[in-house]
Amino acid sequence: MKKFFAIVVVFVVLIGCYSFPNTFSLKNYFNGSYSCYTEQFVDNNSIDLGFCYLNNSYNKNALGESVVVNNLQPSEAINKLKANVIKCETLDNGATIIYAFSSKISSSVNLDGFTVNLQIACYDDHCVIGWPLILGSY
Repeated sequence: MKKFFAIVVVFVVLIGCYSFPNTFSLKNYFNGSYSCYTEQFVDNNSIDLGFCYLNNSYNKNALGESVVVNNLQPSEAINKLKANVIKCETLDNGATIIYAFSSKISSSVNLDGFTVNLQIACYDDHCVIGWPLILGSY
């Protein structure tokens, strides 16, 4: 009986996970210039990037998001999203790129054998934060 109950509980939890729309959004954590990437055309302000559409409004079917934030330290973003840093690099132009994983974000990509779902690019006085990666420029 306990096994049956456990199976029913797992089944109900799995159904519940798939029934709820994506509620994570960078807009809930950061104020800045926001972009959302979707598979479908959203409105006349959407830009066709060839593989997805870029727009500036939240969409529960988002493939990813990014936000440009001024005067933010990368550690602040990592702490807000409770992320674990996977890889960090500094480019020739001085930009710092951080790849991380946050359990708050459901989608992820494989990068050099590691699972990542958060990218932070900081240059001068601004940071671009994106999930699963930054799809635009930084």
